[in-house]
Amino acid sequence: HSSEVVGNPQLNAPSLQLQVTMPRERSRSPRASATQAGQSLAGLSALLLGLERRPDRRKRCEDMLAKEVPWLKAEFFRASDGKLDTIPDDEVAKTWNTKNNSLYGAYEDVHDKDGKLLYSAQDFSDPGVDYEFSPGERGCAHSHYRMWQHAAKAEGPTLILEDDVQFIFERNCGGMSNGSTFTARLELGMKEATKKEADVLYLGWSGHRDGNYKHHKSTRGRKNPVVRKAEYVWTTVAYVIWPKGAKKLLEKAKPLDQPVDNFM
Repeated sequence: HSSEVVGNPQLNAPSLQLQVTMPRERSRSPRASATQAGQSLAGLSALLLGLERRPDRRKRCEDMLAKEVPWLKAEFFRASDGKLDTIPDDEVAKTWNTKNNSLYGAYEDVHDKDGKLLYSAQDFSDPGVDYEFSPGERGCAHSHYRMWQHAAKAEGPTLILEDDVQFIFERNCGGMSNGSTFTARLELGMKEATKKEADVLYLGWSGHRDGNYKHHKSTRGRKNPVVRKAEYVWTTVAYVIWPKGAKKLLEKAKPLDQPVDNFM
């Protein structure tokens, strides 16, 4: 069940993406109640990540969770503040190199104000260009590092939510997403992820996965309508992580040397 993570071959972690858009033929089936969760979600703990100096974002998210998924017990997790907190260099590096990300990101030539070439598009691929983490990037990376430490000690999977997560949106298959549709999709996703012994189940999505691979080869046959194998993801807004997956990430994060979504 291992995925070949291009650009980071050391971390062979099965990572799956939840297909949020339910097929039309299934969308007419009865919805799960947002007030109740099935057996696959029993005992699922959740961490809500946010900055202490942004109580407005915390309140919006906690109000949404209370209304839409009252079955979910989410604990507020104080984010590392890259502008205020001291972040150990052996946990999160101060710089990161673009070589891995260039396999998926579209880099262009960079010139200074006088038109002199600073970096060519090729430089970003080989040998890669070193950038300093912004305070926000470094704080975000350290926040997830600390949540992996928490998840590694848990008895079961941990749902991680950033405080800009949104459950209410227009679905590609028609209608609106809400707590009921989220609960129903998450139940299906957790069942599939458990069968596949996944390390991570991504709930938010931007990037490449089976059906939209960039470097991997898709397997033939009918695609799983619930989950797809992830190749590269540009978001950490919402994901479920199992203890063994958290331990794998922590083992490789010595230090964490990419923006956290790229690193994963």
